[in-house]
Amino acid sequence: MPLLALIVTHLAKVAHWMGRAFEGAALLLTDMLPALMSPATLTKLVRTHYERSYNDADARFTNASQGWPLEQWEEEVLARHHIVSGKLLVLGTGIGRESIALANRGFRVIGLDISRSALRIGAQITRTAGVSVMFVQADFLAMPTHPAHLDYILLPSIMYSSIPSRSWRQTWLRQLIGLLSPEGLAILQFLVESAPLTRRKRTGETINRWLTKLPGANRLYQPGDTCPLGHFLHAFQDEQELRRELSESGVVVRELNWSGQYVVVAAPPTARAK
Repeated sequence: MPLLALIVTHLAKVAHWMGRAFEGAALLLTDMLPALMSPATLTKLVRTHYERSYNDADARFTNASQGWPLEQWEEEVLARHHIVSGKLLVLGTGIGRESIALANRGFRVIGLDISRSALRIGAQITRTAGVSVMFVQADFLAMPTHPAHLDYILLPSIMYSSIPSRSWRQTWLRQLIGLLSPEGLAILQFLVESAPLTRRKRTGETINRWLTKLPGANRLYQPGDTCPLGHFLHAFQDEQELRRELSESGVVVRELNWSGQYVVVAAPPTARAK
């Protein structure tokens, strides 16, 4: 029996080592996808991810609470920027946590999401709660170009980082600002790079720099681009990277909280004067 136990122990160690090796290989391969896929293809993956994320919404949210509070950072942003009323658009509203909480405070809320299942449940909850939210099925990546005169826009859940490539995010942001009223504000959440620089990550970056030189590769690839579970995300490497991106977009940064992973932006003075 001691010999058998020793053999099983060694086999378990080998299996554990193989598991970690395969997991590392899977992560390395996943990180290659943004260097190989075009922003358009990555956008399709993002849309598919958000469409599927609520496939089991009926089962998951059968007993969904009607009294969801805003998160602490959301409360602080509202107070700091004196956001107390007005017309507010929530992009990626899901089943309506933020939308319902804000409607309860008297905001005129439009909740936009790509998932029909999520919006259906959100509408049911609002009816039960006795609040009014206009739910719209649409893709937050396909912003309209005509002015909407919104007072506020909220893009939660680090969704700003799900827009593939720096130039695409900047174009999207300019369109977003165009939807605001002259004194309007947009609140965006983003993803930051929090993991240490490991040998695997350094190897991955070296491989990706080589891959981007191949015909048909994604020349807009940036360090920090990844595709976990088939869902594109860009992790900003430092605060200066994000500030440069926003500055080049032409928006005015009213607040940037790096640790809280959110930014409050407004249209430039020239746009507000029109």
